[in-house]
Amino acid sequence: MNSKNIFLSEKQIDDLKKFLKKIQFPTEKISKEFNIKEVSFQISELYEKTISPGQVEVVIRRIIGETPLSTKERSQLYDLRKKIQRYEKFLISFREWGIKYDYQLKIIILGLTEEQSDYLPSVFNKPQMAPERDIIGVNLLTKLTENYDKTLTRLQIWDVTRQKRFAFLRPQFYRGATAAILVFNKENRESFDMIKRYYNELKEVTGLKFKTKGRFRKEISIPIALIAMGNNTVIPYKEILSLTKEIGALYFEIGNIEDERFQETLDVIATTVLVKFQE
Repeated sequence: MNSKNIFLSEKQIDDLKKFLKKIQFPTEKISKEFNIKEVSFQISELYEKTISPGQVEVVIRRIIGETPLSTKERSQLYDLRKKIQRYEKFLISFREWGIKYDYQLKIIILGLTEEQSDYLPSVFNKPQMAPERDIIGVNLLTKLTENYDKTLTRLQIWDVTRQKRFAFLRPQFYRGATAAILVFNKENRESFDMIKRYYNELKEVTGLKFKTKGRFRKEISIPIALIAMGNNTVIPYKEILSLTKEIGALYFEIGNIEDERFQETLDVIATTVLVKFQE
């Protein structure tokens, strides 16, 4: 493979990194001296050669604003556009049935602040519902997740408000729950103390169990994840560990709601439920 280094401005680096992040290509080694041939080859390999290294290179040149393109480069872009047009109809159709899920799980989230709840729609999907069906006291969201056995699960996320004026409504939202995530702020004693109350409400309504549907029905225990947010803590670690053990929870520590590990927690708890299905 021929090496060809080009030199990028700060703006070109920023534009290129934005594109590479979108296609899930690492950006750590992108610098002013940039080997366009090598990166084009790696991207082609990443996408199983469905796009040639030459086509990738022309796309990159467009992104960093290199003009004019040669006749050969324009032809490569033309071929790429035609390929996209040929596949577009199939892919649009696939989108309709390709996301049909094998399992649906109802996950209750308790303890988020209003600000944290407001952030969730930016990373999860809002289900399409008529305005009159909006549920007071709940932020309804969905997430599709691929499982270890290549099946697809739709997570139906019920983010239940912590506002005191809606506290009397909380128990009715617990019915049908297959998992629960309890969140507290390590810097706030009151939010930690609320965890036991959430747990007791959940236990009273569900018995911490749910029944599977289908031909072979069985009763499964509801997995619980305890998430501690914040960087500092006013709560002794022994108390946190003691509560975690008492309620039989999986324990996670996360800096803030925007941390990618929050989404990973959903995947972990979904996998825990699916494993229980198959035991």
